[in-house]
Amino acid sequence: MNTINTTKHTSKPGRRLAAGLPGASLLAAIVCASAILVSGCITSRETVRKEPERLKVDFENEEASRVFHEVLNRMPYAHGRHESETKVHIPVVLSVSRKVVVSENVAFNKAVRRCDANRDGMITVHEAHVFAERQEQ
Repeated sequence: MNTINTTKHTSKPGRRLAAGLPGASLLAAIVCASAILVSGCITSRETVRKEPERLKVDFENEEASRVFHEVLNRMPYAHGRHESETKVHIPVVLSVSRKVVVSENVAFNKAVRRCDANRDGMITVHEAHVFAERQEQ
């Protein structure tokens, strides 16, 4: 006589797995949240230096040089470096900082461009006095 085993299993593997998922998904969520919080934010820092060479310029005579340099010394940022900084910060997500450092050559070159009206590389007494008058206004 042949016997067939017809025993039914009362516990199904699928039910155990389904019952364990809520705990596993909670653990996965905690691990993901911790990884995001611990990893920090995206940080970017940039420093830009503006240090151009001085423009080559000649002066008609000593008076032209003196008047030009007196006006230049009264101009803002003519002495030393000027710095400006821009920051954007979103906590835990983003931090961006950009600093611009400008040398005194920038002020000198700007003054030469304003003073040398005909762009010939020679500052005359007349150009220096006109430059001085414009700066006083």
